Amino acid sequence: MYDPDSPFLKSSDKSPPSQKSDQAEVRLREAVLWCELAPGATATEVELAERFGLGRAATRAALAKLSAVGFVHAIPRLGWRVLPVSGAHIGQIVGALEFAEEALADCALEVDEVARLKELAGILQPLAGRSEAAARLSRSGYERELRELVASKINPYIATHLHFLWDCADRIVRFLEGRCDAKLPARDSQGLVAAVIAGDRDALRQVIRSDLLALRELAMSAFLQDKSEMSLRQSVDTAPGRSEAAMKTSISMSSEKIDIDIRNEGERSEKLDNQGEKQK
Repeated sequence: MYDPDSPFLKSSDKSPPSQKSDQAEVRLREAVLWCELAPGATATEVELAERFGLGRAATRAALAKLSAVGFVHAIPRLGWRVLPVSGAHIGQIVGALEFAEEALADCALEVDEVARLKELAGILQPLAGRSEAAARLSRSGYERELRELVASKINPYIATHLHFLWDCADRIVRFLEGRCDAKLPARDSQGLVAAVIAGDRDALRQVIRSDLLALRELAMSAFLQDKSEMSLRQSVDTAPGRSEAAMKTSISMSSEKIDIDIRNEGERSEKLDNQGEKQK
């Protein structure tokens, strides 16, 4: 008897197009957040579809959705580029979190939710000093669950924004920890729970700033240990056979070019202002 659901059929995936698109979005989003798709990497639609076992149409729709939130962007004739992790990007996420996380003080918790927060804080306490990869992964998951619980009790529009920022911050941490020996320390979950339960905005602000300072220090460690820029400079400025005088000349010429570019830009702006005044 013919079985339309048989796994031996050539194609057993009978999900509707919208569901396939959603599944593709979830898969590609996870790949971006967990750095399976490295920050700054470029891939074509075909390459992504083949790598993750997705349909072309579903992949195209998923990439469009991820592009709308800034995780990827299209490059003509090259494909799609994953959002890079730069100093400016880290600074933007840290600044946004410092502002948005204060809204957690406005949560209205039920008795069972308070109990769960205290339970999570108790689970996290012994994990704080553990350095094994499995322990750190568990700690990160419980820290996120704790924050998600608090966020579920505040303004849903702010909560949605926080979810996105936390996704970006987690991605940044995974990327940075993969590039240096330093690791992000445990967050102050005990302090966060105490501040949230008490509705103490000042105490919460101190906890937030302390946690974000740790993220900044991780970023600093990663960038200080990154040799890629130094290697590039060495290939240009300290190539074999180049004298110290030649290197100084190169640096001087670069500085002069920057100064000239700035002056030219100032002159162009002044001309535009004068033209605008004449038209008036």
